[in-house]
Amino acid sequence: MATAIPGTTGRWLYGPASDLLFGCGVWYLLALAAFVIADPAIRTGGGATILPFLVLVFSTPHYGATLLRVYERREDRRAYTYFAVHASLVIAAIFALGVHNGLVGSLILTVYFTWSPWHYTGQNYGIAVMFLRRRGIDLPARVKRPLYASFILSYALTFLALHSGARASHYAPVSYQDATYSFMPIGFPEAWAEFVFIGVGVMYVAALAGSAVLLLRRASPRQLAPVAILALTQALWFTIPLWLRRWELDAGIEPWAKDFGAYYFLWIAIGHAVQYLWITSFYARSGPTWRGRTRYFAKAILAGAAIWALPAIVFAPALLGRLPFEAGLSVLVAATVNIHHFVLDGAIWKLRDGRVARVLLRARESPAPDADRPPRRPPRRGLGGRFRVGLSASVWVTGAVCLAIMFGAKWEREVGVRQALAAGDLARVRQAMDRLAWLGRESPKLHMALGRALERQQREGLALAEYEQSLDLHPGAPAWFAIGALHLKRQRWAPAAEAFEAGVALDPG
Repeated sequence: MATAIPGTTGRWLYGPASDLLFGCGVWYLLALAAFVIADPAIRTGGGATILPFLVLVFSTPHYGATLLRVYERREDRRAYTYFAVHASLVIAAIFALGVHNGLVGSLILTVYFTWSPWHYTGQNYGIAVMFLRRRGIDLPARVKRPLYASFILSYALTFLALHSGARASHYAPVSYQDATYSFMPIGFPEAWAEFVFIGVGVMYVAALAGSAVLLLRRASPRQLAPVAILALTQALWFTIPLWLRRWELDAGIEPWAKDFGAYYFLWIAIGHAVQYLWITSFYARSGPTWRGRTRYFAKAILAGAAIWALPAIVFAPALLGRLPFEAGLSVLVAATVNIHHFVLDGAIWKLRDGRVARVLLRARESPAPDADRPPRRPPRRGLGGRFRVGLSASVWVTGAVCLAIMFGAKWEREVGVRQALAAGDLARVRQAMDRLAWLGRESPKLHMALGRALERQQREGLALAEYEQSLDLHPGAPAWFAIGALHLKRQRWAPAAEAFEAGVALDPG
């Protein structure tokens, strides 16, 4: 990786427009500008409606793309047996244990929150090196080290923030509030962390400036534009928001305000997923299973839907689990799926790997959409061939069912619950909750939300029933306090006291 590639001609994968827009994150820079200008209008208007579906459309297939890369071809399954089989089984076993053990589940969540920013950072750095290599720019160790250090130090700042008091949901696209599991930070002393934070920040700026000087001695600013944009994207995803939040310098800029960090990080997660699909689809075009972008995306989203939905179905309270989806199971599934993704991703995307280097580093003209499509082979006859065809079909049917479940759940949460609650249409809310229960997504929080809405309409008997249903799904202090407040309002002193005591027992704070 430290030498230039002779005879380099094609500097881009798909072309400058798509590479800069999707691979380097220019679309996110434009979206960020829109967020700053529009303030809360996007978050509370169309953005609130479309965001869950954008996550489904882009984030889900980015997980599926990794599964296709590892499991679709027999050669890859054999090459990555340790990760595809052994490591995957270990992760699955730890997940099953975490479902029934709060400490293990919290440790899974902590590993995920800590690893996630590094995964994003590593992808940005790897793509930056790829662009340099495709341009034939010499990268001796003394040039590459400062560039690598700038990305490492950006992550180090995030690590320090995470483990010295920051809200973890600001740096990973999952919110765990009101869940059974919790993030377990190391808890660095604040005074020590502040001193180290300043020192690492100074080193980050120095590494960034040093790498810029060294690279400009070897290439023109135009050649280095993709790397510069990736460094800016990394800074806007992590470093700059972190500095502003750390020292409370957001100056009213909503995307970087503490209260909305989790919402805006979901847009960063979409940016990462788009970037991942951009590069994995290019790589997939060189393989024998390529049948066009549409087919590839369809397979990726079905595979991604399966790995997200199946654990939630199998470990639902009615089967092997103990927690409702939104009382902890959803965040545990998200953490485990991501950790599995990180492990596989770290194994398969190494630029020193021969096949990866041939496709991503050696500049060549991109093939026509179907130029590298191999001729279709007739299906194998006999029992073995029929079994393989049947197994393949069942896998994709399962993925399609899982995708329908995920889409249906998001639709009912957004249209049937959030929008209907805002409009006061409680009948539609009840219908949506019944459908979500049928999809395995019944939620104590939704029963609480419906109960409060009924209470505002003076329908206290129905509100009490919703609070009690919330407790039946998963005991929680908010439901007990709501029940106590209702009894207090009716001057039922004894049941009010019992409810408050039960709530305090669950949450002494």
